[in-house]
Amino acid sequence: MQQSEVMQVLKEYISQEILDGKDIGLEATTPLLEWGIIDSLSFLRLINFIQDRFGLEIAPEKAVPDNFKDLEAMTSLVLETAAE
Repeated sequence: MQQSEVMQVLKEYISQEILDGKDIGLEATTPLLEWGIIDSLSFLRLINFIQDRFGLEIAPEKAVPDNFKDLEAMTSLVLETAAE
């Protein structure tokens, strides 16, 4: 898995499933939590999506806001978890 591929998959999921297809110009560092794009329900849906799509198990200690603050942080989480 390459960083750009993972980030694109996450961006598409957020755009389609969380933003209902709205294009708000998501960038790698768009503050998803700070701007309220991701709330508690979408946070759980996002974890489930990552686990299903990438075949990973996100440990509870990694399901923290810092790992989901933006696309860059989520991509790092996916790649680090896949490498373990």
